[in-house]
Amino acid sequence: ELEVKILENAAPSSRFPLTEVYDPDVGINSLQGFKLSGNSHFSVDVQSEGHGPKYPELVLEGTLDREGEAVYHLVLTALDGGDPVRSSVARILVTVVDVNDNAPVFTQPVYRVSVPENLPVGTPVLAVNATDQDEGVHGEVTYYFVKITEKISQIFCLNVLTGEISTSANLDYEESRFYELGVEARDQPGLRDRAKVLITILDVNDNVPEVVVTSGS
Repeated sequence: ELEVKILENAAPSSRFPLTEVYDPDVGINSLQGFKLSGNSHFSVDVQSEGHGPKYPELVLEGTLDREGEAVYHLVLTALDGGDPVRSSVARILVTVVDVNDNAPVFTQPVYRVSVPENLPVGTPVLAVNATDQDEGVHGEVTYYFVKITEKISQIFCLNVLTGEISTSANLDYEESRFYELGVEARDQPGLRDRAKVLITILDVNDNVPEVVVTSGS
C-alpha cells in the first residue's frame, strides 16, 4: 500500500509522485496506461522517459477539507496492451494533513450567572468553553480576558487552560451589583472568538441596621 500525505489547503492541480512502474515487455504488450478508482477528488497522470519506466502522479482535482474527510482509499491499476490484458494493482492511502483553518467557537455568545455577594474568595463562578475542529496543536484553545477594567481584573481571574472564572477578591453588592466581562478564545497560531460574561451579584443580609437619631424641634 502506498501512503500519500497532503495538506488540506493544497491547491487544485497539485501533483504528488507515486512509485515508478516498469514493464519489461515492449511494443503493444508493454505498459499502456493507468486507471484510478476510489474518489473523484483525484486523477492520475503519467510522466515517462521513452520506453523506460513510467512515473504515475496523483493529481488533486478539487479542494480538501480534513474536517469533512480525513482519509481517502484509492486503487491504482496499471494496464498493458497485451491480449489478454494484464494488470497490476496498488492501493493508495491518502491522508489529509490538518492546517489551522478553523477558529475556535464559544458554545454560546453570552454567559450569565448570579452569585451571592458573600461568595468566598477563590470560588469558581462559571466556566466558558470553546471548541475547535482542527486537530493537534491547531485545536488547542486558551482563554483570556479582553476589554475589562483594572478593577474587574482584580476581582475575577480566568484559568487560561480551562476557561474557569473564579473570584480573586471579595464581592460587595453595595459597591457593585453587576459585572460585564469580555472573554476571548484563541488557538495556535492565533485564530480567535469572543464572548461576554454577565455576572449579577445578589444581596445578602450583611449590614446591621443603622439607627439615625434626629433632634426634635
